[in-house]
Amino acid sequence: MRGKTPGATTIVEPASTAPVPKCADPDAGLRIGDAAARAGVSARTLRYYEQLGLLSPSGYTAGGERRYAESDLSKLGRILELREVLGMNLEEIKEFLESETRLDEVRAAYQAKKDVRTRTARTQQKELLHEALALNESLAEQLNAKLARMDAFRATLVGNALRCRELLAELG
Repeated sequence: MRGKTPGATTIVEPASTAPVPKCADPDAGLRIGDAAARAGVSARTLRYYEQLGLLSPSGYTAGGERRYAESDLSKLGRILELREVLGMNLEEIKEFLESETRLDEVRAAYQAKKDVRTRTARTQQKELLHEALALNESLAEQLNAKLARMDAFRATLVGNALRCRELLAELG
C-alpha cells in the first residue's frame, strides 16, 4: 500500500509485480475522475478494476496520481461491453481478456515468422495456429454457454407471458 494520510482512501497497488510506470509528462493522460466520467463509471470502479488486475492506468505521476491513456479507455470500454452486453462477471471478463491478449501475442508471433521459409519456422507457425484455434474455440464456447443460458431464460419468460395471456383469456 502507498503511504496513508489521515482521512485518505487507502489505495491498493496494481496486481502486477512489474514496476509502476511513471508518466514523463505529468499532464499526459486523463486523471482518474476524468477517465471515469468519460466511461460513465465511478473512480472507485476504476480502482477496483485495477485491484482485480483487469485494468491498469498507463502511468502515474511522480505524486502517485493515475493517468489513463486512450488505450486504457478502449480496454475499459471492452470490459464494460463484456459486462453489460454479454452479462459476464468480472472473473469471466478477466479470463476472456487474457485469452484475447494471448491471441494478440500469438498473432504477432505468427506474423514475425510469416516470411521465414525454414522447416523450424513452419513448425512454429503450425504450433501458433493450433494455439490460436484452441483459444478461439474456447472463447466461442464461453459465448455459446452464456447464450444458451440467456435463451433458456428468455424461453421461460415467454412461456410465463403466454400463460398469463391464457389465464386472462379464460377470465374474459
